Amino acid sequence: MSIKSQAGFAYQAVYRYLSALIDAGEPGVPFRLPSLRSLATRLGVSVSTIQTSYTLLEREGRVYAIAKSGYYARPPARAKRPQDGGDLLQRIQTEQRRLVPLLELDVPLLKLERQAQKQYATLPGPAWHPTGDPELRTALAARYTQGTRHRWNAGHVYLGGDLRGLLDITFEALALAGEPVVVVSPCCPLVLQALRLAGAMIIELPLNDAGRLNLATLQEHLHTLPVRLMVMDAGFSSVHGTRMPDADLSTLSTLLNHHDVWLLENDVQGALGFEPCRYLRDSLPAYRTLVVGSLEPWLGGEAPFAYLLTAGAGQPLEAAFQRRALRLPPLRQKALARLLEQGWLDEQLPYLRMQLQQQLWRIDRQVRARLGRHLLAIHPVGGTGLWLRSRYPLDMRKVFERLLSEGQVVEPGPLFSAHGLHERYVRINGLGVDSEALETLLAALGDAMAQERKALEVTGN
Repeated sequence: MSIKSQAGFAYQAVYRYLSALIDAGEPGVPFRLPSLRSLATRLGVSVSTIQTSYTLLEREGRVYAIAKSGYYARPPARAKRPQDGGDLLQRIQTEQRRLVPLLELDVPLLKLERQAQKQYATLPGPAWHPTGDPELRTALAARYTQGTRHRWNAGHVYLGGDLRGLLDITFEALALAGEPVVVVSPCCPLVLQALRLAGAMIIELPLNDAGRLNLATLQEHLHTLPVRLMVMDAGFSSVHGTRMPDADLSTLSTLLNHHDVWLLENDVQGALGFEPCRYLRDSLPAYRTLVVGSLEPWLGGEAPFAYLLTAGAGQPLEAAFQRRALRLPPLRQKALARLLEQGWLDEQLPYLRMQLQQQLWRIDRQVRARLGRHLLAIHPVGGTGLWLRSRYPLDMRKVFERLLSEGQVVEPGPLFSAHGLHERYVRINGLGVDSEALETLLAALGDAMAQERKALEVTGN
């Protein structure tokens, strides 16, 4: 059996095949899935393609890996999932399961992988490293090296199968259970999930509509609590779409340096700023800085790998990766290293940023024109979405429920909070939304807000 001729990438066809296999299992009873190599032979694809599909399913919680044993399926229970309640992030991910890479780099990536395969056909295969292939780690370190003050090398880079898995390993190594962690909010939901799982005490500092923090409140927290770590986006808020003023960043770096607080910068979308950004990590010692990023936005399911850069916490991280790291496809890592070294990503980034800027500003104009009486749009300086605030009190989770029933998906503000903040906010993802689909979404959003407002008036709330 071969699936190479099916529509879409090979990993998507394998993903569909495995999904059907899992769904056909006895409800609620785990069972072992075929090995990477046997499945690759059966379906006529590469082992790395099978690994990619398994990684996607693992991230969705549908399969899990056991060391030296393989992958096991978690078949769904027979009972239908209720339409009200449930995990908000999981529901949005279910609705948006199809991965759409920002850049069309699959052709050069697969070409480079074939070249690596030919190279290693006559040589010993590349060795497995628990923290990732040295060539790929070197290429990532080179991208982040800025002058003599911030020099990175392969020993500072750690690779994971995906962002959530990498965060779990990192927070395990940092031993955050019960420790106060300051999080700038709105924050990536995957980061919040990983912090909760690690048992951290999350202290949330919300950005205002101008993208500024209450630095006096932060200073009070740092004076009264043994804060070990601060988490924020790199360059600009990827959810909020705003950039913190340079003066605030200077004050922030002074506070973190004075209190010896580590910084974790989420750089997954840091390269998508529409104008040059200042990074807080550049004002802190490298040994107290952690930077997390992902290759998935650029390459989709072909490379969902995530990475961590840090010059500190070496031994605990090494031990954590030894315990929990999966075997990432070695030839795919080689191909990714060469993709970065040859400049494929950097060549396309300027055009991508221009496209995103035009798209988000177009959505911004349409929101102001159609729903300006109901919503205030935060003008974005980067990222892939538009952050909106209701002009009157509304719980956007309920608006989300109304839209979901009509097949429309938005991201309610509380999704990006650990404590239910941003109730009046909603985010529209600007990726892949054409004019017609946007018109339909905005019309449905306006109707859902009107219905929710009317429901509140009826109940007297």
